[in-house]
Amino acid sequence: MKSTYSYLVLLILLSFSLAETKIGYIYSIEIMNNYEEVRQMNIELEKEQKRLESLYKKKMASYDSLKQAIETGSIILSKDKVIKMETDLRSKQRDIEQFQLDHLGPQGSLYKKQEELLKPILQVIDKAIKTVGEQKGYDYIFDAANGAIVYALDANDLTAEILEELKKINIEDNSSPSN
Repeated sequence: MKSTYSYLVLLILLSFSLAETKIGYIYSIEIMNNYEEVRQMNIELEKEQKRLESLYKKKMASYDSLKQAIETGSIILSKDKVIKMETDLRSKQRDIEQFQLDHLGPQGSLYKKQEELLKPILQVIDKAIKTVGEQKGYDYIFDAANGAIVYALDANDLTAEILEELKKINIEDNSSPSN
């Protein structure tokens, strides 16, 4: 009976504390799809991607043309000429691979351009979320798309307390007789 009473009191106290906590949510995907600045960024990125794809296709066409010339001309061309053409072909292949890394890979120029264009947009979105959170009195705002907290009232930040507790635990562990 006493344990049931304790749970009931705990439940009531918890409900009171939750009643004071104001929680909101956003759909970041919807924000990104409907915010005009993001649309403009995507248009700019698409132009850059098409430009890079065009350059890539030209490099591939040059490579394929040389490869075809080697295949069809290897019978009538001198051995030295074929060797030179094969060397050129390997050089073009390395150039294409380097182009892919430099421009289309995960650390390429297209990715860097996206980061560069997206950073100020995300700063504005974060500012808007913080402003709404503060003005409307929210303690937390979650992103429903990925479950992350996008805004939290500083008063709810327990980081310093956790670090302090970790120090205490570390001191206790180091002072125990087993060490």
